Amino acid sequence: MINEMNKKINKINKKLRVNVELPEFTSKRLNQSATVNLIIGGGLASAGVFLKRNELFFLGSLGLLSSLVMSIEAKKLQDKSE
Repeated sequence: MINEMNKKINKINKKLRVNVELPEFTSKRLNQSATVNLIIGGGLASAGVFLKRNELFFLGSLGLLSSLVMSIEAKKLQDKSE
């Protein structure tokens, strides 16, 4: 889904003559990003709980959610390539 969205955005950029091109993602790259998001999101969520800061907990939760989405997308890419 991410690569499909990037292709559509690249087409729009070409029509608008914008010289920005979004890269293609591989499952390895998405898994790396998911791992980083998991670590940072977990740290922020934990800090939010311990420091009683709802903002940090919310940001950490978003990081954990994005990690889940990236892992699912990486799995789809891996299954598609096999």
